[in-house]
Amino acid sequence: MKQINKGDFLISYPFLEDDYFFRSVICMMEHNDEGSFGLIINKKMPHKIGEVFPLLAHLDNAIYMGGPMETNSLFFLHPYADLKDTIKVCEGLYWNGDIHELRDMLELEFAKPEEIRFYLGYSGWSVGQIDDEIKEDSWLISPLIKELIFDDKDDDIIWRIAVESLGRDFEPIAHAPIDPNMN
Repeated sequence: MKQINKGDFLISYPFLEDDYFFRSVICMMEHNDEGSFGLIINKKMPHKIGEVFPLLAHLDNAIYMGGPMETNSLFFLHPYADLKDTIKVCEGLYWNGDIHELRDMLELEFAKPEEIRFYLGYSGWSVGQIDDEIKEDSWLISPLIKELIFDDKDDDIIWRIAVESLGRDFEPIAHAPIDPNMN
């Protein structure tokens, strides 16, 4: 079994029957002996960050559903290593940080709105839980594709691209119908 690393993508198998994780791509923020934590990158919500978060009222960025846990908590991904209190996921990708400083960076145009993704909630697993789910063929593991995190394509297209990145052997999975009864 392939080992999960911080920054990897978890990609759901096409027929994982879970409302939150159906055809999901998750960027893993942490995977260690205390558990696992990630953000679903391809579940766009109908709201904009400026509509629900007054501090960022000037922004028109979409909000994504990061997962089923703490859905009232805001998380964000970005490329800004110098943002105070940010946490490195991998080279060129960071999560969270000082939201007031981020607002200032945006207003001063030191940061670009299109380089920031906002998420409500997160996806989390207890120690060993995600490894068990991988053994049960619920998830595929792939290296991070930073461009997909900030891509505006439809949710299912992001999932397909992530699966296709695993190689030709995975093309049948990537092109599996959403509803197998419609095949």
